[in-house]
Amino acid sequence: MKDSISIKERSLLIIDGGYLDFIQRHFGSPRLDYGRLAHAICDYFGYNLIRCVYFNCLPYISANPSQEEIDAYEKKNGFYQRLQKLERFEVKLGHLAYRGIDEMTGKPVLEQKQIDVLITAEMVYAAARRNVPAIFLLSGDGDFYPAAEIVKREGLTFGLVHGSRSGAFLTVHEQLWLAADLRLELTRDFLEPFIREG
Repeated sequence: MKDSISIKERSLLIIDGGYLDFIQRHFGSPRLDYGRLAHAICDYFGYNLIRCVYFNCLPYISANPSQEEIDAYEKKNGFYQRLQKLERFEVKLGHLAYRGIDEMTGKPVLEQKQIDVLITAEMVYAAARRNVPAIFLLSGDGDFYPAAEIVKREGLTFGLVHGSRSGAFLTVHEQLWLAADLRLELTRDFLEPFIREG
């Protein structure tokens, strides 16, 4: 944690929305104030938030969608539109690709596409431009390890915001965790102040 008396430098926060969704489900899927949470994460590390870029996918829609699919799509689309309207927020979407039917559950098997590439590109581009001295990533995906190494090689601070590292709820790749200069575990206690009522 930086000295709070000093003037805070700017930072970029990148959120892997699918990963954050997973963490929220572990805590009972509370509704979060994303704007306040983003600022609190950067403040924890001793930086100001200059921009938050949020990545996720819209729900899958089949060729002949059910009302349930339509409702889920519209609900999630409305959520992303509200996020986009937050100050200093930007939303970038990939898509879900259909990969068949799960024989055990009868539900579609879906694969998230483009998100890893989009996040990696965002990290590398920001590192190359050097418009901010620090990049914080909310994810646990080891695929981002090479991008994290580029961020550090360009002279920027790399901070990792992640879920549990122990027990059955292991959510962060060890190599990515070790690569981080700064780290923050998203516990229930940390998220509590940002839970919305209702």
